[in-house]
Amino acid sequence: MNRSLKWGLGLLLLLGAAGAFFPISAFEAALRRQIAEQVRQVSGLDTDIKGRLSFSLLPRPQIRAENVAIGTQPSMALHTPFVRGNIRLLPLLGGRIELERLTLIGPQLSLHTATSSLTRPSAQLLGELSKLGPLTIAGGSLDLQIDGRPPVQISQVDGILDPRGLPGPLSFAGRFFWNDVNGEAEVLLARLSDLFDKGATPFTAKLRSPIADAAFDGILQGGSRWQFDGHFAGTAAKPRTLMQVLSFAPALPGPLATVSANGTLRITQQALALSDASITLDANVFRGSVGVRLEGERPLISATLATPSLMLPSTELIPTLRNERQWSREPLSLAALGRTDMDLRLSAQRAILGKLTMTATGLSVLANDGKLEVLLAGAQAYGGRMKGQMTVTPIGDDGDFKGTLALTNVDAGAMLKDVVRHPRLTGIVTGEINLQSRGDSVGEHMGSLSGQLRLSARNGELAGLDAEQALRRSEKRPLSVPGEVRAGSTGFTAAEFSGTINKGTLSLERGQITGPGASINVSGAINGPDQTLRLDVGVSPPRRPEAMPANPTAPMQLNFNVQGPWEAPAFSIDTDSLIRRSEAAAGLLRAVIRPPDLPEPLPPAFTSNR
Repeated sequence: MNRSLKWGLGLLLLLGAAGAFFPISAFEAALRRQIAEQVRQVSGLDTDIKGRLSFSLLPRPQIRAENVAIGTQPSMALHTPFVRGNIRLLPLLGGRIELERLTLIGPQLSLHTATSSLTRPSAQLLGELSKLGPLTIAGGSLDLQIDGRPPVQISQVDGILDPRGLPGPLSFAGRFFWNDVNGEAEVLLARLSDLFDKGATPFTAKLRSPIADAAFDGILQGGSRWQFDGHFAGTAAKPRTLMQVLSFAPALPGPLATVSANGTLRITQQALALSDASITLDANVFRGSVGVRLEGERPLISATLATPSLMLPSTELIPTLRNERQWSREPLSLAALGRTDMDLRLSAQRAILGKLTMTATGLSVLANDGKLEVLLAGAQAYGGRMKGQMTVTPIGDDGDFKGTLALTNVDAGAMLKDVVRHPRLTGIVTGEINLQSRGDSVGEHMGSLSGQLRLSARNGELAGLDAEQALRRSEKRPLSVPGEVRAGSTGFTAAEFSGTINKGTLSLERGQITGPGASINVSGAINGPDQTLRLDVGVSPPRRPEAMPANPTAPMQLNFNVQGPWEAPAFSIDTDSLIRRSEAAAGLLRAVIRPPDLPEPLPPAFTSNR
């Protein structure tokens, strides 16, 4: 054994015996200078150990430091209340401190920079970092701001950062807390150094949390115009909570109980695009592409999607209309329309929109600066075609609504069966409805509703009124008409309805139903704000000789009145005219209303207008 080796072993034994009992405070100042100088050489950053520094050899060489700050510029600063690490023995004998298996308690890393200012780390720095071995982080935090964007703040970071593969692989696995959400992350950069040469590196990441999971697998491009290209798969168990966490809340219908997506993803500084995508929103499965542009005043979502089946329940499309038979006065919030612009194009082989069922449906949703436009470009529905358009424009606290619906050869019976519990009208309907309103609640919109209605129908039935039977009964037993007229139905070959809506009330300008056994005229008004109606109905035989009544005293027209609330209107008939046509009651009626000594009046006109 040579002399220098003996002196070395003796020194180690002496230091070990001393370090077993107390920190080597005599070396503290030298250690501070040595550590600061080594960090400056490899990174160019200043180091300040403001708290206690201790060094011991047994049971193995180890260093502990408190209140350590590395870097003082806002672009890069690391502060940790406590750090502990092992020291390699052989470099120590050569007068150099090399740490491994560091543990950082409560480290706070601040990184505010621009991508253009990021420079490649020196080979010496990467080499020194690779010697550290697994780095344990407990209770750490990250304040990241790049290119002047809003900062990303992550706290409660617990995990292991492994730089042993540098300048090749760098990995992290652990837990974190971000925007009130706990999560877990596994991240791997295959070659970190390539990112600083505007190169590319394979990149994988897995993120898990109670509200969403996501996986990325692709290539990360470095430089000032960084981007990611690769495969993405994600599932959101709480989509609306996730949108709040991301400060991204577009006005999307549906409960959004679950959302999942996978496809080819590209992410840049200004946008992201998901192509060849399969997206599931609740019970709807879409295929196509989705993009989000992040530049400008508002984010822009654009999508072109197709689905075999689209389901949007009425409870999600339409706000609560009525409460205890009163129009809702709850304010309608349109704030979400101004947060995000949208350009969505949807096609569906089969679609259920509210309570309506359609096929071959083309639908677009456009939102720009708070204005929403929904266009039903065309759909096959109930044997015919449907088209429609709706726009909502915020004006102060109110919303201006405009809507149009066009029907062509639509089976009204099949459509109304899906909409109401007991449909009273069947037939093939063609027509158009135009509506406009303004207000901040359903009640205000109903009170200001205006528009026009034009509908025609053919080859159908009107349930709840047997007009032909009423005419026959009026010939022989006119007093039985009120009890029998509401049973059965009236078939028709053609029907025409038109009217004007003003302040929520529809005034029928034309209501004509023509059938083989009777003709029906309808006039009156349907009041939307009060949910009442008042209709005058006249029933007469068709203008055919064989349909004329055999009894010339039978009324040419029976007059009915329907009025009251929508749910249960009252039905009444002109009983005076029926009594006049009853042989048993006519004499009694004449005796009551005319003196007996007057001559017998002539029979009333063959036709009478009521």
